[in-house]
Amino acid sequence: MSKTTLLLVRHGQSLGNAQRILLGHTDWDLSELGYEQAEVCAAALAERKIDAVYSSDLIRAYHTALPHARRRGIEVIKRRELREVYLGEWECRSVTDISEKEPEEYYIAWKQHFATFRPRGGESTPELAERIFGALSAVAEENVGKTVLVAFHAAAIRSFYSKISGYTEDETNATLFPANASYTVVEYENGHFTPVAYSVDDHFK
Repeated sequence: MSKTTLLLVRHGQSLGNAQRILLGHTDWDLSELGYEQAEVCAAALAERKIDAVYSSDLIRAYHTALPHARRRGIEVIKRRELREVYLGEWECRSVTDISEKEPEEYYIAWKQHFATFRPRGGESTPELAERIFGALSAVAEENVGKTVLVAFHAAAIRSFYSKISGYTEDETNATLFPANASYTVVEYENGHFTPVAYSVDDHFK
């Protein structure tokens, strides 16, 4: 079976990132800077062979994927399954509000124990990792032997990469969120993902 390469691009800065509001499934667009970051990432990968472009169905991911697709004259394929973690009661709340009203949940559960975190009424990070694993497996199986760019979200990429890397809970907790408009590289073959590179952002340096 042929090897499939996946380029996992985190969306550019969103309006939520800029305003320090947690979005999850909340569908806000990129900021002006986010649009610029998306274009810079697309330029950095312009010479790379990319056969298909996917994104989550949230607008910040779609607008990050679009410059890559336009350069190649192809359409962006949207997948709901690639959405960010569902944050339950934390959806569309500011970091300041959460950290002041729920400091233990924010600073300990979310910041220090990402590997097992679940917001009230939301999705746990292990559930997120499983969802993304299934979604990316499907993308890889649809594009055997090809190179595919997938634009989606920070917690989703972080949890998935930790899962396929076989990280312990402590190792997962110690990882950082991928940078806005960075790309992470994984390979897929015979039902198995191999991590290659995480949060490459040299194009901004």
